[in-house]
Amino acid sequence: MRSFARVKWWKLTRLLPAGLKGEYHLGYQTALLILGVTILAASITGCISYQSVRRLIITKSERNALLEVRERANNIDRWLGTRKAEIEILANTTPVRSMNWSVAAPYLKSQVNRLQEFQHFALIAPDGSYFTTKVGRALINVSDRQHFKKAMAGEVYVSDPTISRTLKGQSIVPISAPVWSSSANSLDKKAQKPIGVMNGVISIDRIAQVVRKLEYAPGTYAFVLNSQGVPIVHPDARLMGNIDKPAPTLLESADANLANVAREMVYQKTGISLTKINDTKVYVAYLPLEQAEWSIALVIPRDNLEKELFPFKILAVTAGVLVAAAIFAAIVALKLFALNCIRSRTEGLLHRLTGRIRACLHLDRILQTTVDELGTLLKLDRAIFAWYDPRQDTLEFGWEYCREGLPGRLGIFGVAGGPSGDLAARLHRCETILLHKTAAPDATASEEHAYIELTNSHYAAVPVLTQNHRLGYLFACANRRFATPDEVEVLEAIADSLAIAISQSQLHGQIQEELKLLEEVLAKLRITEEHLVQSEKITMVGQLAAEVAQEINNPINFIYGRLIHLNDYIKDLLHIIRLYREQYPQPVPRIAKKIETCDLDFISQELPQILNFLKIGADGIRQIVLALRKFSLPDEANKEHANVNESIDNILLLLAHRLEQKILVVKEYHNLPPILCYPAQLSQVFASLICHAIDAVKSIENSAQIITIKTDIFEDDTGRFIVVSIAHNGCIIPPEIQPRIFDQFGHTKSFKNFTGLELSVCYKIIVELHGGRLTVESPVQPQIKSQTGGGAEFRVKLPIV
Repeated sequence: MRSFARVKWWKLTRLLPAGLKGEYHLGYQTALLILGVTILAASITGCISYQSVRRLIITKSERNALLEVRERANNIDRWLGTRKAEIEILANTTPVRSMNWSVAAPYLKSQVNRLQEFQHFALIAPDGSYFTTKVGRALINVSDRQHFKKAMAGEVYVSDPTISRTLKGQSIVPISAPVWSSSANSLDKKAQKPIGVMNGVISIDRIAQVVRKLEYAPGTYAFVLNSQGVPIVHPDARLMGNIDKPAPTLLESADANLANVAREMVYQKTGISLTKINDTKVYVAYLPLEQAEWSIALVIPRDNLEKELFPFKILAVTAGVLVAAAIFAAIVALKLFALNCIRSRTEGLLHRLTGRIRACLHLDRILQTTVDELGTLLKLDRAIFAWYDPRQDTLEFGWEYCREGLPGRLGIFGVAGGPSGDLAARLHRCETILLHKTAAPDATASEEHAYIELTNSHYAAVPVLTQNHRLGYLFACANRRFATPDEVEVLEAIADSLAIAISQSQLHGQIQEELKLLEEVLAKLRITEEHLVQSEKITMVGQLAAEVAQEINNPINFIYGRLIHLNDYIKDLLHIIRLYREQYPQPVPRIAKKIETCDLDFISQELPQILNFLKIGADGIRQIVLALRKFSLPDEANKEHANVNESIDNILLLLAHRLEQKILVVKEYHNLPPILCYPAQLSQVFASLICHAIDAVKSIENSAQIITIKTDIFEDDTGRFIVVSIAHNGCIIPPEIQPRIFDQFGHTKSFKNFTGLELSVCYKIIVELHGGRLTVESPVQPQIKSQTGGGAEFRVKLPIV
């Protein structure tokens, strides 16, 4: 509280009237103007630089992509050129020039096997009839084919795809070359006509395989257009066409961008452009082929080509963030510098005000000092503090500052047109409020002072909420432009300090209430002390029980150890007696009489059984002593692993004297893993709950007395747990006790025969020491309709660590 100005220094730098800021206004605006011009110039320069560098990087990427496409397209041109050269060479061989199929057929068939790229060869006569290596003499004439006409004109020609007339249904690409007479020389070829045509057929699938080698990155694909703009190789087979199966030209595509690219390709142009195909931004690199009247294009996704821009974009974003941070830091520094100049003047005024408010504990003096200092600080016409009464919906003006010459306005006022408690919200809505006086402090108040008008933009109202939730209002009115954000900040700061001062004045009464509460706590502590003493007694009894168990354990171990040897000795003696009886079946009369008197056969049968019973009894005593030691010895400082099923069995063994014959204990154990716990304290909890169940079932007489103990494993989103359920069909726990059954004081007194630990202690052991849960349900749901008391079920939930 003493460091109010230091805690809110950032707010105080803004808490001045408009007049106090005038001397810094011009310099601050000039600095902001210079900073704004600098930021604008730097932003424009940065944008231009970014666009220029980006354009250079994209141009370089486009050039590299086009060079890559050109190099790969040259490979396709070389491949087609090689095929044309092979056909031209074959056309100039002696067997082919003979134009005798019987002579040329063996040679051409061997060449099909050698070259591998061609499906078959054909030798075409000038009239269009032809022979093929597939079927021999063909029954169809090809004089109408473009490739035949081009070859007869003396040109080696790669035709557009067509459907083979020999191989029905297959799409092929014919390559034709003229066959010249063996007597013709290079000069005569221009004057003479070819004597025939040599034709080689390549599958369109083979052309597609060659074209697909153009693809070099994921997402890219290539396609080929003929001179009409019809795709002859394309990933979408529906768009492909040939001479015999026409398809729509891409020049007339509904996609205008694709039509523009097709037009450039048909015009045999070379280039790369960014366009949108099928609503996807892509780069299309295209160029014509030299060996055919085709144009080839490679479609590259935009991200693939512009991946080199990614580091540049990161650099640009980083630079932008750094520049923005620098600009922000400069603005903040400038703002702080300007505001720091007026901080000292504001801080001094508010320190004086808050110091006077907090130095006094008298409520009337606090409130009157507040309105006086506020009116002086902000040069107000009127400053008022009023309490709001929500029941009457009125404001009680009890403390007021008035400028000299103004009348007072003390009294109780009501607000016309809305609830009084809404003044701050109505101020934000820029409303003018008229307050009407409903009561005056004296009966002689004049009627002309019966109202107060709070004019919009000339007053401010700030709520003051005290610790006892009583709502007050701090009003400030001025005959000038008022309630600027800075002036409202002043009111809010003073209201915060005033709320604290009002709380100080109310502190004395609260201290008295706290003293009463302290007396109640002391009374409860005395009860707790009694419980602690009782707990110490129980601990001492447990230690004595452990010592007694140790004293019993030593002779029992001695007896148990000697019984083992005694059993062996008796077996040996009985064996020797049997051997004597086998060697001397007819004993002397004296021995025979003694055998008959002692009934040696009965002793031989009964003695091992007696020894076995003695061993079982001694083992039972050892188990009881061991269970008693585990139950009574205190836990170590650290947790250890223990088996819950074994702990419950040990408790049942110790409580066997209380489990009468008519009490049936039903055990439904699940195979549980050992858990990390304090075993002795868990055993005390289980013993307490089982004792409660025994006491409860003894209260019913005309029905079976049943205690059911279940263990199981439960899993949910929070982990794995062991759940132990101890239920009985005895009397129920009264409903008025159940909500506070695990509280510390008084509830177990309702269980008259309850002999276990306090349930509050059990709850702390399970919840606080082991992080588990202890719940109770009574009556048990399946037994509500039974003739018993309804019973109860305690459920212990322990985490498996």
